[in-house]
Amino acid sequence: MKIKQQIKGAIRKLFTRSDLYKEVLINSIHPTIKGKRGGKQYICSVCGNTFQQKDIQVDHINPVIPIGKKIDDLDYNDIYNNIFCDKDNLQVVCKDCHKLKSTEERKLRKHYGNKI
Repeated sequence: MKIKQQIKGAIRKLFTRSDLYKEVLINSIHPTIKGKRGGKQYICSVCGNTFQQKDIQVDHINPVIPIGKKIDDLDYNDIYNNIFCDKDNLQVVCKDCHKLKSTEERKLRKHYGNKI
């Protein structure tokens, strides 16, 4: 399992450099609000507030490892396709909202007996 986790991490890192990732970010830039120094502000899809890029993350609406499954249930193609998914499954969220969402997903996994 450790090797699959490492490969999943490498694919995620590659994803952060992809055109898909950049497109999702660009689509969440607030059209009129600028930062203190004129920088871009990104809209959180959950709370609706604006944040600097360092304070947001691109989130998979449906988790990369589906609730009710373990990483060992997926092959490498599944992992890749779940990370490089359709852009409709991606959203920009602030770090606080992402943390809350991830906590809820962990609770659901624990409920189903899947500690990933």
